[in-house]
Amino acid sequence: MSNETQLTFRALKPDRYPSLLLMAIPLFCLGCSGGGDEIKLAPVSGVVTMDGKPLANAVVIFSPAKGNPSSGRTDASGNYTLQYKERLKGAVPGNHSICIITVPPENPKKTNDSEVAEVLPIDTSFSSEGGVPRTKRPKDTFKKDPIPERYNRKSELKKEVSEGKNKINFELQSK
Repeated sequence: MSNETQLTFRALKPDRYPSLLLMAIPLFCLGCSGGGDEIKLAPVSGVVTMDGKPLANAVVIFSPAKGNPSSGRTDASGNYTLQYKERLKGAVPGNHSICIITVPPENPKKTNDSEVAEVLPIDTSFSSEGGVPRTKRPKDTFKKDPIPERYNRKSELKKEVSEGKNKINFELQSK
């Protein structure tokens, strides 16, 4: 074997693997960090009222022309704070279409299944029509949203999120 070949084998000896691994970890971390995909977010909070009263258990959704939406849930006093993705708070600066819907109250009890999505109690049975399942929903499974459609499905709401803190209140009218 030539000297060059011996050097190559010496560098790849098993006792060198831990040091190679330690050198490779920072490279993997840089590759997974998103490398420059930082999104500018502006903090957004406010109060939602309907007919002058705080609206609890509503979800406020800000949808920009480009990018992901932000949303926040109102508390008993109607206060909300927008969250972008995962644990990032705020919304992308720019013009947004707004949708406000009500949701069932949060269940304060934590169980071992707290990570599992809530399942609707729907009975299914197979019909005689080609094996397509029929569903029987419990009464009032899907109630009509008390918020008028002009604030949700046919939303007329538009707001601009500017850089810096944003306080955006919504005064909804049921009629």
